[in-house]
Amino acid sequence: MTKNKIFGFWTGAYICTLIPGLVLSAIYVSLEEPVYYWDFVAYFNTFRHQGALLIDGPFQWLSQLATSIATDDYGSAILAPLMPIYVVFGGSRYAFVAGIVAVYLVPTVLLIARMSYLEATSETASPRAWLAVWIAAFLYTPFWAPTLRGMPDIAGCLAITVATYFLWKSKFLTSEPVISGICVGVCLWLAFMLRRWYAYAVIGIAVSAAFFCLLQIARDRSYPSYGKAALGGLCAIFVIAATSLNFQLPLIAKILGTSYGDLYSGYRTTFLIQLGEMGSRLSYVNWLLIMVGLYISVVRRKGFSLLCAFASVLTFLIFIRTQDPERHHSLPMFLWLFPAYAQAIVAIVSMPALKSRWSAAAIACAAGFAFFGTFFPVGRQLLSPVGFVFAEEATLPLHLDNLPEYRRLIADLLGKMKAEDRFSVFASGAVLSDSLLFGLDPKLTPHVGWICQVDSRDRFRPEALKSRYVVVADRPVIHLQPGAQICVTLPNQNIVEGTGIGAAYKRVETYQLSGGLTGYLYEQVRPVGKAEVDALYSEFQKRYPNWTAPEW
Repeated sequence: MTKNKIFGFWTGAYICTLIPGLVLSAIYVSLEEPVYYWDFVAYFNTFRHQGALLIDGPFQWLSQLATSIATDDYGSAILAPLMPIYVVFGGSRYAFVAGIVAVYLVPTVLLIARMSYLEATSETASPRAWLAVWIAAFLYTPFWAPTLRGMPDIAGCLAITVATYFLWKSKFLTSEPVISGICVGVCLWLAFMLRRWYAYAVIGIAVSAAFFCLLQIARDRSYPSYGKAALGGLCAIFVIAATSLNFQLPLIAKILGTSYGDLYSGYRTTFLIQLGEMGSRLSYVNWLLIMVGLYISVVRRKGFSLLCAFASVLTFLIFIRTQDPERHHSLPMFLWLFPAYAQAIVAIVSMPALKSRWSAAAIACAAGFAFFGTFFPVGRQLLSPVGFVFAEEATLPLHLDNLPEYRRLIADLLGKMKAEDRFSVFASGAVLSDSLLFGLDPKLTPHVGWICQVDSRDRFRPEALKSRYVVVADRPVIHLQPGAQICVTLPNQNIVEGTGIGAAYKRVETYQLSGGLTGYLYEQVRPVGKAEVDALYSEFQKRYPNWTAPEW
């Protein structure tokens, strides 16, 4: 291809991918209710704040961006490429999601699809194989699940994909080791800089590439390549270390001084549950094609698919030592499984016994059914008789039953509280939490009395017992495994039953919330006593002996 043809190909592919992506995003966002909370709203709020700051003072925005890169766990650098979208289209939810799709998701889809296709294709491949791979990549549900929920973490996948390309094309840094090593180092650092948890993926691909490099050199008996690979690896390591220490030294120091295994132990379950969670994010049809693709890769010695699969599994095994992978955490794991998926697609569409037109259509239908059933309620309902075609874990538009009851609860709080009053919510889940309530009405934010939500990360915050109003529920509302959030469940139980600390509160109002949950608003009628606080901590200490009761 000439340069003009290459440019035309990528421009056409981008536009043809972007337009349906924007349409699907618009449909999804239009079906949502504005009930965003936690990670679903964190970057959305930052997007609007950063956009407003950029318009008011560009130099102040740049200064804040540099500070965020250096110190923040949730750095705002990932949003910097989205700022033109804010300036032109504003800070709506659709503008935010569409920006992630346009800037990060579509380029990632095109790069991994093209790389996977070129590595899987052969002289006998059908011309329709590329179309089938492109459709499958575009509708690959793991890419969309965090994106539609407002999490821009797929940005790291773009950097990881480019790093994987340079590793593979340079034959694991043995060809042009200095330039290749620098390119790989820059891409891997960018992934980490955009979202720090990509450090697990960086380790996964680095170890996998080193392993496959050694196998390749031993197989080819090209022993001088050891030196070239070592030189390339040192260049990559130097770039990562230099950029991290230069731009992120405070954050690096914080990371090195933190035991994330202990901090996030409440987010960690058993290996079988973790496998089940990963398995539930793809349809059975998708998993079958991935398994077929891996088999074909072994038989035909397709090293690219095997390298990526190895990196995927290794990243998963490293990550679960800290916590269970959520939708956004599993992005690089599923990214590296796509080449095996594409390998099976190319093989099926290119089979002489099948008409490529019909086999490509079947692949497109399978991908479409998976997308439709995973993200849209009507699709999940219509396809329920053939549930194996979509992911078990649904990512449906956010919705709350009885939304007017939540509005009434918020109105009661705002009507009763004075400027100095605080309220606390002893619930931590999708149907009730402080984040959900002040997400529905930001006027609540100055009045929030923050609670502990995860035992291992937060510990109990006794200041919440000084809030004038508390919101509790008739059953514990948690989002982690039982026993990981007793700092929520024990106070909730005491207040509902009127025992221990609950004796200091009286019930004011009752609300019928989502999912059949009954919520209660309580007012503190007297200060919680020291004996009651000590009794609460004695219950905590049965599970966490190092939790000491505060001075009261």
